[in-house]
Amino acid sequence: MSSSTLIFLKGSEYEECGLETLLYSNAHVLGRGTFGTTFKAQLPGKAFVAVKRLKGVCLPEIDFAAKVKELAKMAAGHENLLPLKAYCCHMNERLLLHDFLSSLASALHGSAIKIPLSWEARSNIAYGIARGISYLHSQPSNICHGNIRSSNIFISYYNDRHSVQISEYCMAQLATLDSKTAIAQGYRAPEVTNLNSVSHKSDVYAFGVVLLELLTGKAPLVNDKGTDLPKWVRSIFQEKPIIEVFDSALHEYKESWVGEQMVRLLQIAVCCTFEYQCNRPSMAAVTNRIRETCNFKP
Repeated sequence: MSSSTLIFLKGSEYEECGLETLLYSNAHVLGRGTFGTTFKAQLPGKAFVAVKRLKGVCLPEIDFAAKVKELAKMAAGHENLLPLKAYCCHMNERLLLHDFLSSLASALHGSAIKIPLSWEARSNIAYGIARGISYLHSQPSNICHGNIRSSNIFISYYNDRHSVQISEYCMAQLATLDSKTAIAQGYRAPEVTNLNSVSHKSDVYAFGVVLLELLTGKAPLVNDKGTDLPKWVRSIFQEKPIIEVFDSALHEYKESWVGEQMVRLLQIAVCCTFEYQCNRPSMAAVTNRIRETCNFKP
């Protein structure tokens, strides 16, 4: 493979490097998803970055570059969207680069680096995710995320608060995938059969699953039988006290206001994961309800 240099977007502080350095010298796989493989790599300036190696991209280089710049500009307009730092087009390769951060999935479910999250942190994270998705839904052209899951949500701790940023937004605009390409199991709304059928309301469903992860500490598929989290939560309602739904790490909170917030956010999550999309709220309504429940500033 001949050398190809990353093209850095405005405001990047990284040093330039070639494709071989990025993917073949020191990278290792973080995960494989709907739109490709994500690597952790180290640039010559010692900064660690996440690199998304896209699959199924048929856009010509000029069109791909224009779309990436459009998405980067959109993301720059909201603090809860993870900024794109660079991209690369080389032969059939299409890469996106952003800062390397810990994912919400690792914090909640990681065996090695599981991070204890307080109720304040969890409610703040939920609000940040809701704000980011609501912002996406407010954009022209009926934009939706299409691939919301806890592994695509990144968290960091700064100035005594958790910063939340959503990645992989609008990837379907970059990748021309087969109509049978599946959404991640556990996050797929009942009406969604492939990426062509995602919508604002299927984003709401996926957000509801992520919110349930925050509340229960459980993965989107609860057991080996493939029981999804919304179904598991509803079964607990019928069989056990509501306290059994919540992550055991949250049981230590004895303040009544914390319990009230937990229950109200659980109610929101249940509404988001209703079977029929017409019964689910909009992300704008969800964001407002979380803000009012937890007394966040607009």
